Amino acid sequence: MTSAALPGVSLTFDRAATGDEPLRTDVAVFLGRTRRGPVGRPVRVESWNDVVGVFGPPDGTSATPYALRGFFENQGSAAWVLRVSGPAEPASAPWTDGFRVVAASPGAWANGGRVTVRYRASSVAGPPAVTVRVLVPGEPAETFAGMAPGEVVDRLGASHLVRVVPGGAADPIPPDGPISLSWDLTLTGGTDAPPGRDEYASAVVTQAELPEPALVALPDLGADLGDADHTTLVLDLLGTVAPLLDRLVLLDVPPSVSTVDAVVAWAGALADFGDEALLAAAAVYHPPLRAPSLDGGTGLRTVPASGHVAGLVARLDGERGAAETPANATLLDAVDLDVDYPEAQQVRLFEVNVDLVRCVRGRGLVVWGGRTLSGDPRRRYVAHRRLLHLLVRAIRRAAAPLVFEVNSPELRLSLVRATTSVLLEAFRTGALAGSRPEDAFRVVCDETNNPPEQDPGQVVCEIGVAPAVPMEFIELRLVLGQDRGLEVIEQ
Repeated sequence: MTSAALPGVSLTFDRAATGDEPLRTDVAVFLGRTRRGPVGRPVRVESWNDVVGVFGPPDGTSATPYALRGFFENQGSAAWVLRVSGPAEPASAPWTDGFRVVAASPGAWANGGRVTVRYRASSVAGPPAVTVRVLVPGEPAETFAGMAPGEVVDRLGASHLVRVVPGGAADPIPPDGPISLSWDLTLTGGTDAPPGRDEYASAVVTQAELPEPALVALPDLGADLGDADHTTLVLDLLGTVAPLLDRLVLLDVPPSVSTVDAVVAWAGALADFGDEALLAAAAVYHPPLRAPSLDGGTGLRTVPASGHVAGLVARLDGERGAAETPANATLLDAVDLDVDYPEAQQVRLFEVNVDLVRCVRGRGLVVWGGRTLSGDPRRRYVAHRRLLHLLVRAIRRAAAPLVFEVNSPELRLSLVRATTSVLLEAFRTGALAGSRPEDAFRVVCDETNNPPEQDPGQVVCEIGVAPAVPMEFIELRLVLGQDRGLEVIEQ
C-alpha cells in the first residue's frame, strides 16, 4: 500500500487483487527451500520484490531463490512458491504476561534478531501507545509505531518478520502500569531441517491442487534427495502431474550426476521406470548455469537451469503462444555454463532427450532443444504437450458448466459447440495443421459414442487434434459424469 496526503486530501493506493487464471500457460510453481516464509502453503508472487518480501533475500544455502530470480529476469510474470522444509522451529523470545514474540516462519534465519518495544502511557501527548522495531540480520528493519496496547497482536500480523503470540492477559501491557516501559528482546531457538522425501511428496500433492500453474520446477530437489529417493520422487511427481494434462515438469539433473555417462544413465533410468505418458509430462534441461551471486558476494554461482528456462518459456508464451517450441532463444541473467560439453557429448545427451543449454557465439546462452523425456513420437515435443495443456484448460472451462445437465441431444450439441469454439480459436492462431478446420480437428459426441444403453448420467465426447508440425493427431476423450464431474483422458 502507498499513501500520500495533502491538506484536506488523503489518497491510498492498493494493488488490485489478482485471482487465479487457469487458462494461462505461462505461470510456474516452484517447490524448494527458501530462507523463510510459510512452509507447505503456496504463495503467488508477481515480481522478484514479492519473492524477497515473503521468502526473504537469498542467503546462498539453496537454489530456489536463484531459480525464481532467473524466472522473473527472463520476463516471467507470475509464479507460485511452495516452501519445502523438514521439521523446523521458529525463533522466539518471551515478552510480558505470557506473551511471546515469535519469528513469522520456522528456521534459524531469525536467530539473533532484536525486537525493541517502547510503551508510553496516556498523557497530554495522547493515548497509550506502543512502538515496536524489528531488526533481523540480512533483513530490512521494520517499525510499527503508535499502536494501542490492544492492537499489537493484530498489527504485527502484517510484519514479514515476527508475530506476537497472546498470553493469558487481554493486553500485553496493563493499563495501570508505569508511565513508560521498554523491552529489548533477542530471538533465539530457531532451527532448520532439510526436507526429505515425505516433505517433497506433500508439496507435490499441494501443487496439483493449484489450477493455475502450467510449469513445475524443483530447483533444490537434486541436492536434497539422494539417488534412490530422487528417482522415486520424480516418478511420483510425474504420476501426479501426467493425468492432469495441464502442466509440464522442468527437471534438473542432480548435482551428483556430473559426467556425460552418468547423465545418460540417469535419464535412461527414468525412461526404464516410467511409461510414455509419464515421461511426456517432463523435460530435462542441462547443464546448470552460472549466474550472479545474490547473497552479497561479487562472484558467480552455479544455478539449476529450470528456473531460467521457465521464465523463457513464459516469455515466449506471450510472444508466440503455447504451441510454439520454447527453444532457440537466449536466456537472461546467466553469464556462463557450469559445463561446456564438446559436440560429441552434446549429441549423446540429445539422443536421450536431454534438452541442452548451449553457448552460441554472438547470442549468449541459448536453449537448444524442445523434447520431453518420452520416446513416443506422439508425445515427444514440448510444443505439442503445451498445446495439449492449453486445449485441456480451455475445454475444461467450456465443458465444466455442463456437468450436471441431463444427457440429451441438446446437451451433446452444447458440448460440441463449446469444444469446437475452443479448437477454432487454436486453428485461427496457426497452432493446428491443415488449411481447413476439418483437417485440423474433429469432435464426435453423438449416438455413435453415446449409445442408448449407456449410463444416462455420463456423456462421452471424443476429440482429435492435429498439431501444426508434424501431422500427428492428439486424441482426447472427454467424459462428463454427474457422479464424477469432468474427466479428460489422453488416448
